[in-house]
Amino acid sequence: MDKDFRTYFASKPGLIHLNNAGLSPINIKAEAIVHHWAERYRREGMFCHEAGLEAIEESRQDLAQFLDAESGSLAFFSCTSAAVSQVAFQIDLKPGQEVLMWDQENGSHLYPWQEACQRSGAQLVLAASAPDLGTPVERLLSQVTERTRVIAVSWVQFQTGALTDLEPLVALKKDRDLWIVVDGIQAIGARPFSFRNMGIDALMGGSHKWMTSLAGAAYLCIKPERARELRPHNVGAQTLENGKDARRYESGSRPVLEILALGTSARLIRGLGPARLMQKSLELSQMLADGLSDLGYQVARPNGPRLTTPLINVTAGARTVLGDVEAISHALQKNKISHARRGQGLRLSPHAHNNRDDILETLRVFSGKFRSGL
Repeated sequence: MDKDFRTYFASKPGLIHLNNAGLSPINIKAEAIVHHWAERYRREGMFCHEAGLEAIEESRQDLAQFLDAESGSLAFFSCTSAAVSQVAFQIDLKPGQEVLMWDQENGSHLYPWQEACQRSGAQLVLAASAPDLGTPVERLLSQVTERTRVIAVSWVQFQTGALTDLEPLVALKKDRDLWIVVDGIQAIGARPFSFRNMGIDALMGGSHKWMTSLAGAAYLCIKPERARELRPHNVGAQTLENGKDARRYESGSRPVLEILALGTSARLIRGLGPARLMQKSLELSQMLADGLSDLGYQVARPNGPRLTTPLINVTAGARTVLGDVEAISHALQKNKISHARRGQGLRLSPHAHNNRDDILETLRVFSGKFRSGL
């Protein structure tokens, strides 16, 4: 498949989508599958139920191939925090054990672990990020003790795109029974990934950010041997029917349309080539970051001068046209450029469906010029 990613999008003219780390527009393949199955359920009701269940399993296989995992390693949920909770509350934490995380984790990842520690008597240890909100893995490693039971981190952090090197963490597992759990929602779809080769125990992710799909679907990808260790967090009619693999964590009815859209998006991105899409998104992000710096704005670069993730956090400089984050956000809103307020700054997150014109128009706004026609 050798088409440009942008050809699979048909958003409203005049909008520039630079909050893909928050909510990306839906690709037309995902939109089409939603319409198709909504129409079938409208016309056929229960008569298409078995076909719908088969389609869910096809989506599970599509996502498994995309993640390079076995289909039985995947369980679907309605949101990423529910997938995190399945692991956090069933990992059988003991008093005195430790769960190690970064001090800047998003609440959807942090709060389930925080609550699990409070209930079990385990201790939550938050490793200090670098001053620039970087996440050098050495800072995590320095906090590991004989009491560490879980290291739970976001592969890419939501505020600045700080990237954690996972390989040194996985290497720790050779000598101890240690869980490595990764929130991948800010990475999967934007960076190539192989669950089989990475060696982590569990990965959580969702549909509506870099996967450019319908909100309302999330997943847990877990090693088969680890899945056998965890009891289902939610128990329902499907729990016993689904055997001993990860599917038993799906306790009942699932968000069918959202799952089918996610599987379709996974197949699309896999066909286009995740590495190729990442290269384009990084080129656009680097162009934006360098352009903002040239205009005098302060751009966080927690991974170094060359971007390795397509998330940019920007604040005003001493002599910039837009004098503070509030003024920046107002200008972007007025010019119909999506963005997010994160931390001390404002986050912009180009995807491979963006293009150079999107970046140039955004830089015009930062230079104090309004987009033509608005």
